[in-house]
Amino acid sequence: MAGSSTSRPTVLVFATGGTIGMRETEKGLAPDPDFPEALEQLVSGIATPLGIDWRINHLLPSIDSSNADASTAPRIARAVRARARTQRPRGVVITHGTDTLAFTAARLAFELADLGVPVVITGSQLPHGAPGSDVIANLTLALRTAVRAAPGSPVSIVFGGSILPAVRAEKHSSVSLGAFRAELSLAAEPLGLPTMPAVRESRDSARVISFRFVPAVTAADLRGAVAGAPDGLVLECYGSGNAPMSRPGMLGALREICAEIPVVAITQCDTGGVDLQRYAVGHELAAAGVIDGSDLTIEAATAKLSYLIDAGFAGEELASLVSRNLVGECVGR
Repeated sequence: MAGSSTSRPTVLVFATGGTIGMRETEKGLAPDPDFPEALEQLVSGIATPLGIDWRINHLLPSIDSSNADASTAPRIARAVRARARTQRPRGVVITHGTDTLAFTAARLAFELADLGVPVVITGSQLPHGAPGSDVIANLTLALRTAVRAAPGSPVSIVFGGSILPAVRAEKHSSVSLGAFRAELSLAAEPLGLPTMPAVRESRDSARVISFRFVPAVTAADLRGAVAGAPDGLVLECYGSGNAPMSRPGMLGALREICAEIPVVAITQCDTGGVDLQRYAVGHELAAAGVIDGSDLTIEAATAKLSYLIDAGFAGEELASLVSRNLVGECVGR
């Protein structure tokens, strides 16, 4: 850990796991027990010439991002918030595995929107010791971004030479060093986070899952998707919010599900969004209680819905907030 200096910015590096901290074994990539020391050397080699002090914290136990669950992002957010409060860094860099990086980053965009410190999430496609690894390039840009961004900047992803809005990003390649992309159209001015309800019940983090419509699905499939009693559901619909509503029992199944949990519709398309008023099928979805998810990505939709449920919102108030642009998640609104 670097010594502190009042004239030098300090960055908190928060390591959570992932490929960046792995090494090659006979059974494939696995966590490297020597990574804490290696990360200290990596950050030192990057930060010292840039005039940046640093502090490194590790999430224990570290996670393989494919094993991330509903509690992972809120847990990271709580840890980062606590350390930012005591260590008062100029910026925060979070390292994370790429498989669910976009999902975690989207949730952190809501969780840490009011932190007052720039937060950057990064990782790597190749381990820190691999030939041609992208670790140094990604960490360098992440550290630079963390100290140069304005204090109120939105949470971002730094990867493959790009700086992306965390709440609009997705992983589009399993092999490219530029694994993430985001729709960068100008968004409406974010309205900011809502005032949270006065009373929040102590509970586990909300589980929000998704269900993708394809031609073969039935009402039984939809009911099966919620058999595990999730707290919310995101429907990945065709086009501007269409679904096979003429399928026997589909409308009834949706009505039953919407009566129990909030259901948000988004589009499967890469661009554009949902408009449940455009087609008669969309009207049926809305009448059943499905919430219009505008142009939210799947990552942002699951993050936003789980965040709002965890915050204690429900019913019409929750539906209204889903359709509002809170932190830049809705490009079209």
